[in-house]
Amino acid sequence: MIVVISKNKNKVIEKKEIKANDPIPKDTIWIDLINPEPKEEKYIEKILNIEAPTEEEMDKFEVISPFYMEKDADYMTVTIMDKACEDYPDSTAITFILTKKYLITTRYDKPKSFDYMNSWIIRNKSKTFTPEYVLTTIIDFVVNCCADILEEVGNEIDNLLKVVFEKPIDKKKNSSEFYNDIIRRIGHTGTIISKNRESLVSLNRMIIYFSQIDDAKYMNKKDSRLRIKHISREVSSLSEYANFLSQRNNFLLDATLGMISVEQNIIIKVFTVAAAIFMPPTLIASIYGMNFKFMPEIDLELGYPIALILIIISAIIPYLYFKRKGWL
Repeated sequence: MIVVISKNKNKVIEKKEIKANDPIPKDTIWIDLINPEPKEEKYIEKILNIEAPTEEEMDKFEVISPFYMEKDADYMTVTIMDKACEDYPDSTAITFILTKKYLITTRYDKPKSFDYMNSWIIRNKSKTFTPEYVLTTIIDFVVNCCADILEEVGNEIDNLLKVVFEKPIDKKKNSSEFYNDIIRRIGHTGTIISKNRESLVSLNRMIIYFSQIDDAKYMNKKDSRLRIKHISREVSSLSEYANFLSQRNNFLLDATLGMISVEQNIIIKVFTVAAAIFMPPTLIASIYGMNFKFMPEIDLELGYPIALILIIISAIIPYLYFKRKGWL
């Protein structure tokens, strides 16, 4: 799908979808390729004289050479956090192609930041937009989305800390199910933090590359430089916050494992004390369970009741002693 953002005759921003072989509207600013088909990629490459990367190429660029210039166009591939609310959070690669006339974005997913950008650009129809201004605005929305996700993760960690240290275990759940659920949630928050840090590092590299582009190359580059500096400071702050959340998440994991260890120690202590309580009765029963011919108590008429009384007393005395010591 090809979506173009352009100005009409009254200089008002318009958004519409076009098909391959349709002419690019005059005064187009932004061309957004969403899950483009091969024929759509070839069409854009032909009329704009650029190389639109495929999904496989974007994954390679992301690792090998995410930022470069070719045919007087600057290519920037970044990793953006996506699907934070799903069971397994993931990232998606997006390529920005910046030319003097257009900003071209190629993406194979639909991050929320782009939805916010589309809504915002339609609401601000009368603004003066340039390709570099649109690029910096998209980056700003991506950074804001990262901030929102990290804030949600921070709240989730606060809730987990309260659950682990303050709230009693639900009677409907046993201890094992309770802590298994906590550890799964900790793993989920850890994955989100890790993916966000990856996105922030990628965005920071993109900002550095964009800052090094010659100001004379683009019409509004000098104005964008100030905005990029502000975004760069936000990225640095969010990176520090992500590191802080990562440390809190690790502390939460260690604390949860410690609580599990305490629960296990309590169980082992109960078994140990129980074994100690029943040791004297077992000893008495073992003695009078021997089959020697000459045992004085065997001939006693009250031998059996006396043995039972001894067994009961030998169990009660250790129990009272452990209770007094606070071991039970």
